[in-house]
Amino acid sequence: MAMPIVICDDSSFARKQVARSLPEGWDVDISFATNGEEAVAALQAGKGDILFLDLTMPILDGFGVLERIRDRDLPTLPIVISGDIQPESQRRVKQLGAIAFIKKPVNREEIAQILESYGVLELLNHEQPPPQREESLEFHDWCQEIANVSMGRAADLLAQLIDDTVELSIPEVSMLGERELNRALLSSNSRGISHVVQGFTGSGLFGETVVVFHDIDFDNLAQAMRYGEQASRDNEVELLMELANVLVGSFLKGVSDLLHVTFSRSHPHLSLHMQGDEDIIRNLSPTERVLTIKLSYTIGQKRVKCDQLLLFPEASITQLQQHARFIVGEEL
Repeated sequence: MAMPIVICDDSSFARKQVARSLPEGWDVDISFATNGEEAVAALQAGKGDILFLDLTMPILDGFGVLERIRDRDLPTLPIVISGDIQPESQRRVKQLGAIAFIKKPVNREEIAQILESYGVLELLNHEQPPPQREESLEFHDWCQEIANVSMGRAADLLAQLIDDTVELSIPEVSMLGERELNRALLSSNSRGISHVVQGFTGSGLFGETVVVFHDIDFDNLAQAMRYGEQASRDNEVELLMELANVLVGSFLKGVSDLLHVTFSRSHPHLSLHMQGDEDIIRNLSPTERVLTIKLSYTIGQKRVKCDQLLLFPEASITQLQQHARFIVGEEL
């Protein structure tokens, strides 16, 4: 009899990657969930003796799912697979009852070792191939998952540097023109915006990263970055540049590792206290559209907020799609 399992992740690429990483010959009946509510419903319906669970999702996140499993005593073995690899996140999911934590991207060997340690692989059926239930995959989903994993690595490094936690958003992927892009960068109620722009290039890929700070309170920023009582307004540029450098450097390192490319970066450019009606992005042609990946971070107990955008111009998108086809092994 096939073992019912649930794979829960808001990214179709991640769901497909987990399904492909299951042990060969394992007789399973797979149900997919795109958010925590769907996962809980599947568990209540008896569809998940084992749950592979992401953390950062809409509607109900992975932490909420684990809490409901505990509170409702749902019979399942939850295995967390997440790009949010901060030590505090790993500690919290173990405390909530997860039997294991796997850092994205997932691999077959790690899943097999965990399942074997719990005696699950005794149910292998080598005569019957595993059910081939796969979802269609889009380029948008692949970009979102690459960003999700890279953002998790950036947050993990920052969390270690400041000895605090960093909350993550779900990456937003879209194609935007100049006017739409500036709206995405600016906040209508911001009194002042500071941002750091930096270009990158490598293996035919090129683009820009933009880290945007909306109405940053200097004292909160200094405390979040552990500058202590000695910080003064003279440190503002240093603080913003340091934070942007950590986020951009570790994020691009994550992307380069996943794509197997090496990026070089241009010198960063900082603009302080722009008004909300000033454009950040200029010089795009009226018809040009940019692949935009937007991430949001909330940093530490002071809850300092900033956005990070990864911008790929049209001339770079074709090369990015080629990398996606090579990694995924199919047309996107």
